[in-house]
Amino acid sequence: MNERIKVLAGQAANYAAKMALPLGETGDNLFVQRFSELVIADCLACCAVVAHAANIARDTARDDDFDYFHGREDAASLCKTTIQKHFGEEK
Repeated sequence: MNERIKVLAGQAANYAAKMALPLGETGDNLFVQRFSELVIADCLACCAVVAHAANIARDTARDDDFDYFHGREDAASLCKTTIQKHFGEEK
């Protein structure tokens, strides 16, 4: 298991332990819900990093490379939208 997954799992476990009683939910249900939210948010953040890098590259690109970098930005945006739709997190 990679280190980032361990960090997210720890955050989800802490949340579940603190919120189970006040919310009247089981710790397992809260853990699964929070962990999935954190993983999805992390994936979306990766898409944002790629889009930002594409913006920077596009802004510094030669005119003949503009379409290439614009395409990368579009791909990052499409990735974000696809992840949101796939997991029902459309906003």
